[in-house]
Amino acid sequence: MSGQREGASMNALVLAALALLFVPSAGAAEGDVQLRVRRLVRQLDSPRLAERDEAEAALLEVGPQVLDFLPPITERTPSGVEQRLGRVRQKLEQTAAEAMAAASTVTLRAAAMPLSEVLAALQEQSGNPIVDAREQFGHQLVDPELEVDFQQAPFWLALDTVLDRAGLTVYPYGEQRAVYIVARPAGQVLRRGQALYVGPMRIEPVLLRAERDLRRPDSNRLHLTNELTWEPRVHPITLEQPMAAVEASDERGEPLGVDDPQATLEVPVEGRMTAANLAYVFRAPPRGVERIAAMRGTLRAVIPGKAAAFRFDGLIEASNVRQRIGGATVTLEQVRRSGEFWEVAVRVRFDDAGPALQSHRGWIFNNPAYLETPDGRKIEYARFDTTRQAANEVGMAYLFALDGPPERLRFVYETPVLVLSVDLPYELKDIPLP
Repeated sequence: MSGQREGASMNALVLAALALLFVPSAGAAEGDVQLRVRRLVRQLDSPRLAERDEAEAALLEVGPQVLDFLPPITERTPSGVEQRLGRVRQKLEQTAAEAMAAASTVTLRAAAMPLSEVLAALQEQSGNPIVDAREQFGHQLVDPELEVDFQQAPFWLALDTVLDRAGLTVYPYGEQRAVYIVARPAGQVLRRGQALYVGPMRIEPVLLRAERDLRRPDSNRLHLTNELTWEPRVHPITLEQPMAAVEASDERGEPLGVDDPQATLEVPVEGRMTAANLAYVFRAPPRGVERIAAMRGTLRAVIPGKAAAFRFDGLIEASNVRQRIGGATVTLEQVRRSGEFWEVAVRVRFDDAGPALQSHRGWIFNNPAYLETPDGRKIEYARFDTTRQAANEVGMAYLFALDGPPERLRFVYETPVLVLSVDLPYELKDIPLP
């Protein structure tokens, strides 16, 4: 494979720069940030316009870490504060979501560092959990010393380099949302140089199969499978490949026709998936063609932004209590006795969910929802029923088994408040044909 695959696209570089905004400044303790945010939020309601403007600008300057401490918008929020909080959240959520869609980068230099320490450093800097699964698979557990020299290197490039030097590879189907490290099977090629790195994605051609119909030569097809692996810190809702955005050519510069240009390949991401295969179908080229010289496409990833927690008190009297955070509004409709359970009915609405609620809704039904005691203990629901499904809205009724009324309990619902659709253009080169 050509070394050109290691070059990140301009789109990925721009997003990587945005990712720097997501890193809290050194020495900014969480408690200090929280206190500062509270002071600035109070200042948003100042009688002086200059002070209100100053507070809004200061919140934006702190960066996306502010999002953890901004209060939700309720019926009691003054209209002026609501507008300013909305603007701050929208801008910082967009920045945070775009940072999620950028590649993590690592900087590490050592003449000799144990493999275990290298992997720990990559995990810490990137935020991607790494699990050494060699013992689990019965592989020999060694900890060789490696020379490493990475300067703002994309996570996948750095990891591939380390794994190649240590004789290891990735097992993409682990039980957790993490990168699982195992021994490289005998005969398997090295990882570096085989893949393209685009934002948080690693794209590698893994299988080519020619299909020839001896009775109908016009039905001959070429099947290409690309393995998509994404950083575990990113939780895409779905990945889509519109075939109209795919182009390929052979070494002579002749185009390879897409079998169905109107099709869209979809990969619904479920559970703890961190990898998936995407199968492309082209019309088969003449027998003399030896390789796909270039294959270009644009992968569309639907990625949720940072999750926010909606907290509701006074459950017994609650009736259509609304809270708004960023682009999401959660309404606690009612809490009532339902047979042997207590039912908590909520409605979740997004300003624009895009494709996230169209065909693949599993992610929203996996959002955390629980009751919380005064001492912070969580009470999980027994089951839930779906009460409403619309383009930008979903309703759920959560059933809790309680000994008595939820008088002193708090209901907490967590959900991403922004869903971002990101286009990831890529170009693979020099793929040998069978």
